[in-house]
Amino acid sequence: MKKFFLVQSLLIAILFSIQTQASPSNVRHNSKLTSSSMWLEEEANLSISRILNNISPSDARPGAVIAAQTRHEPNYYYHWVRDAALTIEAVISEYRERTDANDRNILRQKLMEYLNFSEHIQNVSTLTGLGEPKFNVDGTAFNGPWGRPQNDGPALRAVSLIHWAQILIDEGQTDFIRDRLFDPKKSQVGVIKKDLDFVAVHWREPSFDLWEEVQGDHFYTRMVQRRAMVEGAQLALALGDSKSARIYSRQAIEIEQDLVNFWDPNRGYFIATRNQVAGLNYKHSQLDTAIILGLLHGSLNDGFLPFSDQKVQSTLDHLARAFTQVYKINHRSEIPGVAIGRYPEDQYGGNHFNGGNPWPLCTLALAEAYYRMGFDFSVRGRRLDSKSLLETGDQFVERVRYHAPASGFLNEQMDRNTGYMTSVEDLTWNYAAIISTLSARRTMIFNK
Repeated sequence: MKKFFLVQSLLIAILFSIQTQASPSNVRHNSKLTSSSMWLEEEANLSISRILNNISPSDARPGAVIAAQTRHEPNYYYHWVRDAALTIEAVISEYRERTDANDRNILRQKLMEYLNFSEHIQNVSTLTGLGEPKFNVDGTAFNGPWGRPQNDGPALRAVSLIHWAQILIDEGQTDFIRDRLFDPKKSQVGVIKKDLDFVAVHWREPSFDLWEEVQGDHFYTRMVQRRAMVEGAQLALALGDSKSARIYSRQAIEIEQDLVNFWDPNRGYFIATRNQVAGLNYKHSQLDTAIILGLLHGSLNDGFLPFSDQKVQSTLDHLARAFTQVYKINHRSEIPGVAIGRYPEDQYGGNHFNGGNPWPLCTLALAEAYYRMGFDFSVRGRRLDSKSLLETGDQFVERVRYHAPASGFLNEQMDRNTGYMTSVEDLTWNYAAIISTLSARRTMIFNK
């Protein structure tokens, strides 16, 4: 295990030593040595290393997942409940794939530390209870001004830990799950059950969106809340808690009924927010990559809003066309793909509000969505459509590769005019997005 850490540390040191954002010679868009798919494979290997580096840093409580190492202009050195849960999904994915015992032990340790940290912060007194969006890395409450509550956090944390619980069940650790994660005999006992019971009771309440800018009812939040309820019901049944399973299943159905109201037939796409009560007032188009992220993070392949759905396809098409017009770098026909931002009216540029930029994780979200759509079509025997969608997804990956530095380290944003990486360095969520995008591509290729 020590040898693994030494090798990992050496690799990180080497990569840090060659990282630069200044010289075009370090941008790999001229390289003919690799394809976008090969780059995605290489980037995934780097990504798990960067993720492990950002879980349980030395000055934090074990299990804290920092959003980025950057501590000023802006400060991202916090544990965001949402970002952490999505990151842990990537760790779980790697745990399933790895066969080396040492690698699995390292990943397992990080997962257990995350569980312990989650259990701790669930019991910390905060301004909004379980809907509190972020914590100091030492596990204390962050009580500064912020957009709160953010009720997607408990749902995402429950989902990530349910997936960990499923692995533990397969490994014969049901007693541990009942003790720490979900006690069928007691209300809100266990990390997962607390979050599920919170979602079941509070999902109708307005909260802030995943961009932390608008308070209301959000497509993204509803999608991940539905997933938490569906998978929570399945876990409850597996543990013999039929009462909780019925409650969660009933809430999932009601959330589905609410989600269909986000379709706007006049606009021709799903809108991001309904019933806004506070926050920014200039998101007039209601077109937002959060919708695609909601489909990615909330999809269950159970027939509800599949990626092959025409409404989903229409939303994807509107997003790509909107951002083609917004950013200067998308006006250059020689660059493959389209760089995608959060929403067309975005003003947040990292350390200023003079105009938003494309984000790697948003651009990767479009790639992953097209891979998922291609899988849906492939399963239905539509091979020609599947091939075309694979190529479309690859174009979005190629776009991120075009703007990535030689080191492979990905910032939060890509400058809208120059394409160079900007804003927060080494964003953890980017690396989770790389891993999930690669997983979707592999699933499509191998039709598993």
